[in-house]
Amino acid sequence: MTVICPYCLCPVAYDESRIHVRNAEARYEPWNPSAEPSELLRPEKLRRAFQRCDNGSGMEDHYLPVPYLTNGEPLTVVLVGSSASGKTHLLAAMIGEVLRGGLDRYGVTHQPLNLDWHQRFVRDRVQPLRDGRVLGRTATTSFAHFADGLLLTGRGRTRPVVFFDLAGEDLVGHGEAARFLAGVGAFVFVVDPLRALRLPELEVPRRHVGIPENDLGDEAFASVLARVPRDGAYLRALAAVVVNKSDLVRFEPAVRRWLLRPPPEVLTRDALREESRDVYAFLRRHGSGAWLQPFTDSARCTLHFVSATGGRERGAVFPPGVAPRRVLAPLLSLLAMSGLLEGPDPREVGL
Repeated sequence: MTVICPYCLCPVAYDESRIHVRNAEARYEPWNPSAEPSELLRPEKLRRAFQRCDNGSGMEDHYLPVPYLTNGEPLTVVLVGSSASGKTHLLAAMIGEVLRGGLDRYGVTHQPLNLDWHQRFVRDRVQPLRDGRVLGRTATTSFAHFADGLLLTGRGRTRPVVFFDLAGEDLVGHGEAARFLAGVGAFVFVVDPLRALRLPELEVPRRHVGIPENDLGDEAFASVLARVPRDGAYLRALAAVVVNKSDLVRFEPAVRRWLLRPPPEVLTRDALREESRDVYAFLRRHGSGAWLQPFTDSARCTLHFVSATGGRERGAVFPPGVAPRRVLAPLLSLLAMSGLLEGPDPREVGL
């Protein structure tokens, strides 16, 4: 089986001669699976092993988890938004809800794509957020590594799903960090209400954090939309648009209606369309059309109200703790479009 390397965008297939493991110093060293004398230990070691990708001349050396190469077609998910839009908190909350069993009711099971990387993400991002701590902003980088990865199984299929969380500056710039965007399978466009919405209740929090309203849209949105492949006028990739920090506007009727709604037992096409309609109307009424450009440019896209934390930060903490709201909604939509979710016809989701 051949897949596309998410870093260099070249085809790569599993090859035992290029397998590596990480030693105690976290350095990659060659390992021959055939030389492992225990047939019981070999599969476990392979699950934690990596394969060096020898493509991408001139790129930094890069390694792929072996399960990425041996478990069906991978799905690469990138969170898009300017710095301070809440991408990092949203991804941490999303993974946290998956770990708490949020996908179980939809018949989707999960495993770490690579246990060591996953445990580091949980330790550095998921657990601090659960403890009510504000996460640091994603640092700029010259090479985009994925933040976490899962093996998700649904409807009898297993797919690696990997998540990228890049700094807004890297998404806007033209450096090597953003070259991988051409191979992305799905985008989550994160709308910051402080920047996007003309609502009086946002004036105080805007002044508090020093973020002005912007009716020209998100620079990161525009940069990504200009770079990624299209089929005619529309993006080839799947998409979801989320109004993050929706707790800031929770007293608006449309927002309150969705934030207070419990997760559905069964995801339906009609429910996805209903929420998308409400979010679209809300953004159109209280913001500019520039913030809806990802929806306009996408052949398949849903829209959602979410809150990664459930409340505002005070200094380095969230005083009442965190209470994520609807953070799995965009992921569920993308999984439905990808055919991993029971219920809606994948071909009808996001249309």
